[in-house]
Amino acid sequence: MKNKKMYSAFISSVYESLLDERSEAINCMLDYRVFPVCMEHFTASATTRFNDITAFIDDCDVFVLILGKKYGSTDIDDISWTEKEYDYALSTNKPIIAIITSELSKILKLDDEEKQKLSLDTLNQIEFANKVSFARVQTETVTISKIISQFFGSCNFDSFAGWTRCKTAYDIQKENEEFAKDYPQFNLNGLWYHVHLTPDDPYYIRTGTITIKQNFTKEAYSNLYIEGKNYNVKYDAEKDVLKENILTYTHWSGDYKLKADGSIFGIFIAHRECVGTFGEVKIEKGIRRGIHDFSINLASNEAPTQFNGNFHDEAPSPKCGVILVFREKAERDEYIKDFCIEALTSK
Repeated sequence: MKNKKMYSAFISSVYESLLDERSEAINCMLDYRVFPVCMEHFTASATTRFNDITAFIDDCDVFVLILGKKYGSTDIDDISWTEKEYDYALSTNKPIIAIITSELSKILKLDDEEKQKLSLDTLNQIEFANKVSFARVQTETVTISKIISQFFGSCNFDSFAGWTRCKTAYDIQKENEEFAKDYPQFNLNGLWYHVHLTPDDPYYIRTGTITIKQNFTKEAYSNLYIEGKNYNVKYDAEKDVLKENILTYTHWSGDYKLKADGSIFGIFIAHRECVGTFGEVKIEKGIRRGIHDFSINLASNEAPTQFNGNFHDEAPSPKCGVILVFREKAERDEYIKDFCIEALTSK
């Protein structure tokens, strides 16, 4: 699921006399996924409240100013709250869409003698409108919707901060279900069975289990915790079975990283419980580190049943070789019987 970014615009105007104009502006903005922030539900009657309004302006991507014939309510300095909002947006370099309505446009065209008959409120609005020199004028052909569409149709939305809806638990669940369905080849969680082989000593054959703990989600699938046990193994020809000595073993574990190309890399810590040999090298009890470098086949879009890789143990008992890992124990044992019986029976 891909979240689409939303944007917001602060609408500044006198409320009661411009309901239709505001509605037209809002409807047009919604077509561009721009949501309105309106202050008509707030009574700006104090400096602290205006600080709240400026915070809203800061959070918006665009400031939309709509000027009608009324100047509107003022603060203690006789400056309208609309003008204060505009001055603040201008001071912060906020992108501004400024619109002069047709009713105000007619008033602006009056001669000086006619303007002397106007109310103080209207004269203040004329002075305010003259200050907004870049404002577009609403006409029959240049509508508010057209002015706003021209702005958003040509602007660079990448320059806006915008916002995205917070994912709900349901969103995350659906996203992870889709990920599990689309990428089963990365699902390694659970119990596996391995065989360790090395070309340096054909008689060094170790079997055991590998447990992979993986949070199989889109965000966390690549983090693996792997622990395993290695046993000495013998072949019982009479019963045609492999017998593991579970009383003496090496236990190893580590954090691994699964990459998008199917490679898995990690450093493990091994705890060896018994003395052994590797060729002519004596392997003592104790703790040592090593490296695993696995790879899973991504050619099939199915959950893997096998993967393989290399191991390299550090000194003082260095050895290296390959690890073959099977989801089913029977498949692992069948492989050993097909390719390793001679070494097991001649030990």
